[in-house]
Amino acid sequence: MWVEPSVFRDYVESLTRNLTTHGIDRVIYVNAHGGNVPHLREVGSRLRNDETAYAIEWMWDESIPELVDELFEQNGPHGGPKETAMIQYLNPELVHEDRLAEARDGGVLRLEDADLRKHGSRTFYDAADNTENGVFGNQTDATATKGEQLFEAATDQLAQLAEWLAAQDFEALMPEDHV
Repeated sequence: MWVEPSVFRDYVESLTRNLTTHGIDRVIYVNAHGGNVPHLREVGSRLRNDETAYAIEWMWDESIPELVDELFEQNGPHGGPKETAMIQYLNPELVHEDRLAEARDGGVLRLEDADLRKHGSRTFYDAADNTENGVFGNQTDATATKGEQLFEAATDQLAQLAEWLAAQDFEALMPEDHV
């Protein structure tokens, strides 16, 4: 399920502006999809530029890159073992354990092996453009135990971010005047 990017941006912006009418001036968009990053950043920028709110995007895996690298030899940015492990921990019935090797074998094991750039340009728009099934990494390396470690570490990072954001002076979060 998805919507056009402009619809997504308009919805998130409208929802956030509504929150500001209730006195909320700082928002963290808890995100789990890389394709949403530029859209959430754009919305946050608009809200900040008109000094309505300070809204930032947060992705769980980007908050704990060292742990992700430590846990998985062949990670993968899309459908890889980090995402598989997280779902194994949070909602294990959604993971078809008997199909993990198939997912690995139909994808790209090492990101370096994917042909992602041509002459310095990113020439694809979707992970499915680079693999048979849209996944990267070795899903057979995922476990619920690793997913729990990821979840706990990311949750801690999100809590620290929320505490940091709450402690900031709102005016200091707003943009400087441009020349």
